[in-house]
Amino acid sequence: MFILKRSIVAVFLYSLVFTALPASRPVAAQDFVESNSLAGGGSAFVFRGSKSRPQAAAGIGYASSGEGAGGAGRARRTRTNAQIAAAAKKRKAAAALARKKAIIAAANKKIQLSNTLTAKAEKSMDADMTDAAITDYRAALVQNPKNTRASNGLSDALTDKGVVIAGETNSSAAIPLFDEAIKLDPKNDVAYARLGAVYDTAGQKDKAVANYEKAIAINPELAELQGTLGLAYIENGDIAKAEAALAKTGSADTVDIRTLKALVLFKQNKNQEALAAFDKLLEMDQRNVAAHYYRGQVYTRMDNNSSAIAAYKKALEIEPNYAPANYEIGVIQYNSGKYNDAVASYQAVTAADPKNYQAHANLASSYRQLERYADANASYKLASEGIKTADLYSEWGFCLGKVNEWNKAVERLQTAKEMSPTAIDNSNVGWAYYNSGAAKTVAKDTAGAKADYELGKAYLVKAVEQDPKLAAAQLNLGSTHNGLGEFQLAVNVLKVALGLRSGWGLATNQLGLGYRGLGDMANAISMFKQVVDLNGNDKFGLFNLGEAYNASGNKKEAKKINDRLKKLDPAMASMLNDIFDGKIPTMGVPVNVPVNVPKVPKLPKFP
Repeated sequence: MFILKRSIVAVFLYSLVFTALPASRPVAAQDFVESNSLAGGGSAFVFRGSKSRPQAAAGIGYASSGEGAGGAGRARRTRTNAQIAAAAKKRKAAAALARKKAIIAAANKKIQLSNTLTAKAEKSMDADMTDAAITDYRAALVQNPKNTRASNGLSDALTDKGVVIAGETNSSAAIPLFDEAIKLDPKNDVAYARLGAVYDTAGQKDKAVANYEKAIAINPELAELQGTLGLAYIENGDIAKAEAALAKTGSADTVDIRTLKALVLFKQNKNQEALAAFDKLLEMDQRNVAAHYYRGQVYTRMDNNSSAIAAYKKALEIEPNYAPANYEIGVIQYNSGKYNDAVASYQAVTAADPKNYQAHANLASSYRQLERYADANASYKLASEGIKTADLYSEWGFCLGKVNEWNKAVERLQTAKEMSPTAIDNSNVGWAYYNSGAAKTVAKDTAGAKADYELGKAYLVKAVEQDPKLAAAQLNLGSTHNGLGEFQLAVNVLKVALGLRSGWGLATNQLGLGYRGLGDMANAISMFKQVVDLNGNDKFGLFNLGEAYNASGNKKEAKKINDRLKKLDPAMASMLNDIFDGKIPTMGVPVNVPVNVPKVPKLPKFP
């Protein structure tokens, strides 16, 4: 086996370590990235899905949830507040009529005082002096806790004050007021309705739904509120209840009701009907951001990316920082291979929505495709705050390896393996240990390199046991055997790898190194010739073939090969010439160097 030793050579080779990936290839099941080496051979990292696995759209929950809905969400809450205000006006009118008919007989001085305070409070209410009314209602209840007129009046006063405090933003500061109002009068439909709106804004959908339902149960005339309730059902994923709420809207026609109808059709996968419904919604509200967004969603589902992007951009014209639209544009760009554009879109998402962990993960994948590994690692770190999946840790481990942070790469890949102990994950841990060992050999840490190779071998043996047809695992195991000087074992395993992938240049070159280590020059030369025949520009195959010819005594052929190598890589040709002249010994340490490799057949689908 040919191995370099001189420090000057090692430094040259180390400067090339992991500096390039193969050009992007079509998506293939269980896609992987290869790296070759002058001395130690090659290795392969296997992606759990594919190197360019398509990213998924966010779907209905993203744009319609709480504050994430942007302007459309705020508009819906404003309309809901208007409906509730109308109900409040009607309730106050009914209370005034009830007061005129009420005849309360004072049984004693406390009751009489309570009634007097109640009457005073009612005058304050009529004059919109809510705080004064609350004070007098409370004093009236102190004198007579059974004063229903005072308790109902206080309930209305607290509701009025809660409405003011909640404001158009539905501030959570109003919750205690609405809660007390409901305790005083369990039939206060306005308090329930407005409390539902507050919880809706806060993203507490279960509580929002419960309060909307109680408001409608108390006052069936709140038909328009069915649209708001239906939208809350959709956000909770309860489409059946959303459909039922839509059926109860009757002849009412509001923006919320039109939105509900369109979203129900969207969730039913009725694409053309949904588009028509969103268009009708836009007739009523041209600046409805969510309507434009979901039109884009429908077009995405119909594989009409140009129309989808146009719809998303329309949403962004209305609200430039609308993260859901930028997210979906990023997905389309990534899946179309426009990785630089995807980076820009996902950066806009994370700037507007820093806690969108999936956007950070998608941004990391975009950086990975562009070979911007340091940026990818930073984004994977942010994504990991909210996403704990084997896929994320596996891709992260790969990118850490590409910047030679092998200890961290091992840690991330081991985490992926713990989550998903498949052959692929064990193979990737072995890949990291193998390359860590190669890096340590460059640093002349022989003991550390051997320890890493041994650790890697254990994982790779496990991977092969789990899936004997996983060619990458067989290759990595063969490379590790060569790294440990176990050349016969390397030859045996690499023959299996080539049986799984006929004509695989990387494995063939590695097999030649195994034969070279055994001193079987005839077979070594035969393997290296096959590599060169497969790809005449494979400089590593040419280098090894020239060295093998020279070691076998065929100086003439060695020189011819080196002349070919000189046209591809003068520096490597110069080193090979130094070997011919005896300036560089043939025994030393392996050095890993990435290489662009030719396209190879797809791997079989692994379980």
